[in-house]
Amino acid sequence: MYAKGQREIIVFGYAVAVAVLLCIIGYMSSSGCGRTGTDTAGDNGTNAAEQAQRAAEYNQQAGSEIESAAEAVGRAEQHADQTAALNRQAQARVSECQKLIDELRADNRRAKQIIDEVIADHQAGKAQDGAH
Repeated sequence: MYAKGQREIIVFGYAVAVAVLLCIIGYMSSSGCGRTGTDTAGDNGTNAAEQAQRAAEYNQQAGSEIESAAEAVGRAEQHADQTAALNRQAQARVSECQKLIDELRADNRRAKQIIDEVIADHQAGKAQDGAH
């Protein structure tokens, strides 16, 4: 995962990107992308104060969006940290299971040896009984 400083830089980068996009959208819709200086306020019936108010609203919306994005990134970081912790726990359990499997295999090998010895002793006993 990312180091703490890297996470903050990424969050800040996303926030700046969202702010820039919202400012561009605000500029295009309020100032009229492609208009000349003489007809900016006249064509759509708004004055400079209304445009300034609209720009302030867009900036406020951008701030809200940035806060929302930062919260979402924070939640994602928490989920990533929780996932990493769960992954570490799972890896520890896998290691424990592997040890149990190794012990069971060793026990099975020993049990097979004992069974083979019992069979060999039984067959040897039969052979001795048959010789008498």
